[in-house]
Order: sequence, then structure tokens, then C-alpha cells
Amino acid sequence: MPIHYKGYPFSKTTYYRRKKKAAELGCDIMDVRDTRGRHGNHASGDAHYRWNDGRMLSQEGYVKIRVGRSHPLADPNGYAYEHLLVWIAAGDTLGDGDVLHHLNGNRQDNEWGNLQRMTRAEHNALHNEGRKRDTGGRFV
Repeated sequence: MPIHYKGYPFSKTTYYRRKKKAAELGCDIMDVRDTRGRHGNHASGDAHYRWNDGRMLSQEGYVKIRVGRSHPLADPNGYAYEHLLVWIAAGDTLGDGDVLHHLNGNRQDNEWGNLQRMTRAEHNALHNEGRKRDTGGRFV
């Protein structure tokens, strides 16, 4: 239940703090925001050192875009891989076991013309081409 002081919906301390600030600004006491402990001197938004403008790189080097947690392609933090978003936005689909291959090898180049749908087996064969195996079939 909020504390009321002199008919205002805040405490006595907040009332006098706002009253003083309102007198300095020449406005009504209800027009003054009380940001103590919330917005103070801390940088927020694009002034914050960790601001990423909704884009980030995954540990594997892929670009991830902020789409919100409710998006069907989103991870638990609300980010989705940009190459998947581009592929789906172009009207194409991915079946079970399909992956997207970056033709030029640059994981940050997500133009539709640089993406190719492949099965997991085809993709592995493409990237393992020319690698040597030992007698047990493992890569050396």
C-alpha cells in the first residue's frame, strides 16, 4: 500500500525532495520525476559500454539479431541467427537435418546469395574433403 503525504502518493521525504526540485524548475510537484536509485548517473541505452544495437556475435562467429523471446527462432535470451532469419524471410524453409552453408566461408556475410541449404551429411563431407584419416577412420 503506497504511503501518502499531504494527499500525494509518495512518502514525506519524496514529497520534500520533489517540492524543492519543482520550485527550482518552476513546475508542478507531480511533473518532477524521482529517479533516485534508478537512473541516476548510470549510462543507459547507446551510451552504455555494452550497448550492441541488437546485434552480437556468437562464440562460433555467427551474427545474432535481437528479435525478442517470443520469436519462433529465438534463443532463451531473445536472439536469433541472422542467416536463418534471412533464409526464412526469403520464403525458403529448412527441413529436419538441413543446415545453411556460407558459400564464401564468411559466417558474417548473410546475404541470401551467399547461403546454400544442405543436409548435415553433405555439409560435413564438404568441410572434411581432403582431410586425412587414420586406420580407425578418425581424422588426423
